[in-house]
Parts: sequence; C-alpha cells; structure tokens
Amino acid sequence: MIKTDLSLFNPDIICDSGQIFRMYRVDGPGSVFLIYSGDRRLRVERKGDDVYFCCSAEEYEGYWKHYLDMDRDYAALEALIDPKDEFLVRACRAGKGLRILNQDLFEMIISFIISQQKQIPSIRKCVGALCERFGQKHTDVGDEIWYGFPTARSIAAAGPDGLKGLSLGYRERYIYETSCRFIEIGDDLKDTVDRKAFAAARNILLSLTGVGEKVADCILLFACGDLDSFPVDTHIISIMDREYGENTGQKPSPARVRERVREVFGKYKGFSGLVQQWIFAYEISGQNKRKD
Repeated sequence: MIKTDLSLFNPDIICDSGQIFRMYRVDGPGSVFLIYSGDRRLRVERKGDDVYFCCSAEEYEGYWKHYLDMDRDYAALEALIDPKDEFLVRACRAGKGLRILNQDLFEMIISFIISQQKQIPSIRKCVGALCERFGQKHTDVGDEIWYGFPTARSIAAAGPDGLKGLSLGYRERYIYETSCRFIEIGDDLKDTVDRKAFAAARNILLSLTGVGEKVADCILLFACGDLDSFPVDTHIISIMDREYGENTGQKPSPARVRERVREVFGKYKGFSGLVQQWIFAYEISGQNKRKD
C-alpha cells in the first residue's frame, strides 16, 4: 500500500474531470475508488487528507506511478500561473490534487469516440458494456468478476455487427472501422507518440473514423503525454466567452475560441493542457457560479 497526500492526488476531482471513464466510486461518494487500465485494476482509498494506493510497491513503481503521473511537480506548475488571472487562480486552487493520467492509447481512442454527444454516466455505461463483451475476464479474491479493456483485434474479429446491443448507435461503425484501422497503423502511431511528434500523431488520429479535432486533442492530452493539447468543447467555449471574451455580443465560433485559447494560454507552454483541465473541472463542478 502506497500513501500520498490529498493535495497531490485528489480522487474525487480526477474521477469527475472527464478524462477517465473507468474510474468508479465504491459505496457512495468520497472514500473508495476503483481505477481500471487495460487488464489492471487499482483500489484507491481516501482517509481524511491521506490517500492510499492499494497495490504492492513493485506494481506501483512498475506501472501505476507513471499512469497516475506522480513524478510530475504540479506545485511548480501552479506557481507559474499569472496571479492577475483571478478566474484561473480560483480554478487552480479548487483543482488541487488534479493530475492528468497517462492512459492507454487505444483505450482513449475508443472511449472518446464513445464520448461524443453523451454524458459521463452514459459513457461509463457504454465503455463498461464494451469491456464485458470483448475484454478479458478477471476473477479476484472473493470471486469478484471484472473485465479488462478490449484489444482492437477482439473488436474487429466480431465483425461490423458485433457491437450491436451496446447502446452505441452510430458509433458502432466508428468503433469497428477504427479498431480495424488501428491494427494496421497502431505501431506507427505509438512510435510517432514516443518520438513526441505530436503534430504528426494528431494527423494520424484525425484520419481515424469518428475522430475529430476535439477527440484528437483529448487523446493527445490523456494518452500521448502532449500537455500542450487543449481540447475545446462546449464547456470551454462557454468559459472562454464568459471569462476571456471580447464582448462582441455574439457567440464565438469554435475556430475563434481556439485562437483565443492560444492568445490567453499560450504563455503556459508545456502545460496548457493542465490549465484546460483546471478550468474544465472547475466549470463542471459548479464552484465557479457567481453570487448575485
């Protein structure tokens, strides 16, 4: 069992941050969480301001430490925030303990294809059903059964009709075609990511069925280690218009929001994606609602 501080890893914030869809609260809010990655599972327990990762030191050092991004000095990045940006300062303070997880590439591609036009509970349900149908079955002590995330080959092998009945709708075709394509280009994509050629990786991602700009940026941020990737969705558009808008009286286009993001947050090179997560998590938590 590995112990850390809540200010360094806050499971409540991370669970609701929109970056992971296989992290679950156990027995209600606040104390025990289960994180799934591929064919691994980690139990996380919060006791007051202490957080415990329930695994061996060997497993932690060999896998979870990197996955949980525990080597990064987030306090040093927080210290670089412009104190004049009151909204970002508040968001950063409210997001203490948020970390950007280093998740599996194929898992993020499929998960964020599923995420389009769905709320987080629905995304989790669809991802869970996908795992149960195509993932490897695991039985833990006490005969508890759970499933790993499926491989591209396991999905492709089921054919174009293999995804029916999972409430995926039009995403069935996207997931099937992308799984088939990933079998062909997955190694090249991983090599491109390893070389940190993120612009090239983004182009490859955009060639996959069902992957648009926002989904590609999410994959780059949450699976590829590109901390300058800044996904723009409806929440970010709302934030940028409200907090950093140009008072034109018109709703900005996504293209203009992307430009505005570069203008406002370009100074945070090397961690602007973390800035995105701070303000996104702050927005969806409702903590930023202003009092009359």
